[in-house]
Amino acid sequence: MKITQLTTYESKAEHFAGGEFIKKPIFPSMPLRGAHDLTPADAPVATDFLGFGVAITGSSCYNLSLMEKEERTALLQKVYGKDGLNLSTARLCVGSCDYSAELYSYDDVEGDVALQHFSIDRDRAYVIPMIKEILAIRPDLYLFSSPWSPPGWMKTGGSIGGGYMRAEFVDCYVEYYLRFLQAYEAEGIHISAMTPQNETETHQHGKMPACRWHPDIEAAFIKQMRRRLDEQGMDVKIWMYDHDFAEAEARVHWSLDSIEGLREAVDGVAFHYYSGALEMTEPLRAAYPDLRCHFTEAGPRIYDHYGTDFCKWGIMMSKVLQGGFGSFCGWNLMLDETGGPNVGPFFCGGLITRDYTTGALSYSGQYKTFRHIAPFVDKNAEIYPVKVGGMGDPMSKYPKKIPTPWVTLIKNPDGTAAYILVNEYEDKQQVQFRVDGQWYYAELLPRSLSTILIEK
Repeated sequence: MKITQLTTYESKAEHFAGGEFIKKPIFPSMPLRGAHDLTPADAPVATDFLGFGVAITGSSCYNLSLMEKEERTALLQKVYGKDGLNLSTARLCVGSCDYSAELYSYDDVEGDVALQHFSIDRDRAYVIPMIKEILAIRPDLYLFSSPWSPPGWMKTGGSIGGGYMRAEFVDCYVEYYLRFLQAYEAEGIHISAMTPQNETETHQHGKMPACRWHPDIEAAFIKQMRRRLDEQGMDVKIWMYDHDFAEAEARVHWSLDSIEGLREAVDGVAFHYYSGALEMTEPLRAAYPDLRCHFTEAGPRIYDHYGTDFCKWGIMMSKVLQGGFGSFCGWNLMLDETGGPNVGPFFCGGLITRDYTTGALSYSGQYKTFRHIAPFVDKNAEIYPVKVGGMGDPMSKYPKKIPTPWVTLIKNPDGTAAYILVNEYEDKQQVQFRVDGQWYYAELLPRSLSTILIEK
């Protein structure tokens, strides 16, 4: 039996900033009365997690294309290789998004309902080549696609920025999207799942590629898209909504309950975290337990704890795993030191930052969190919530409460297992757990993320 603790943490000491992925052995122990007992749930919440990933946006591809080939290959091996982060899913953009170096759709000719001018040629400059390089390293990468806007002429206002999808162009847009999927397939890039629209509830005031969709229009698109995919014999899943937790009940749950034929056409629901909380999806998941939820967007902020927010991402990924979601996808794979190229009002950071002038690389807190979790969750792993026991909260200390860590247990088919532990507090935490009847003891440093790897 070999048990190892891997820890990343911040330090308040002036002489020491902290540590990243520090490896230390965990030894057999006698039980300690004052430590938190870790008790996994009796049954797993999921056994078919697709994996972790990030979005391979146009801006990410542009920044990658500026690197020397040898340096880029080494970096992509660190991200997608089995001995690296082991990222196994990725999101692709259908045309331009707010993190693109250029603004375009695949048919910008006004009124071209026959799609005679449809072309993905703009993607061939650096987007498709970078995706192919990633696939050469990770051929089994699970790809899903999301559009930020239909061509402007299909929307109110006529612009790629903002507006509403118009019902009269739904069938045309189905064919547009179908051509995109087929064109990428012809390039050797198989897309396994799709969302109809990124963030259906916002137009971002016309400041970036965006489009609002009424639930009835989204449902009409999904049902027609399902028919056309089936007619073409294409194995592509459809994940609806692709927006914030806050509308899980009012929009998603209502649509599935009320719109005839929608449930049969949909394979999953995609969520972001910018408004609301993951717990708001619980009624939806209870009502439709066979409909898988997926977490499809959230990334670092370039000017806000960029390299040190690993506890935040540890908690978010723990919630996704314990909620039985099917996948977790972050935002941009790579941006420059200003969060660019960018078309829009936001300052997102990349999983990795490449300085535009010097080429120097720096790594986000989200990258560090992936390092602690993604390599230890195999396909077909069993995922267990963990009850954290303790001595309770003494009322004499009120309003101060005794903090407890976030804990998730992963059991892999090869017999390895991993506890993922997040201590977001300023206090050190003491935990103990059993393996084959034997107690083991570990300490969680303040503001730390730990992986306890169990190898038999």
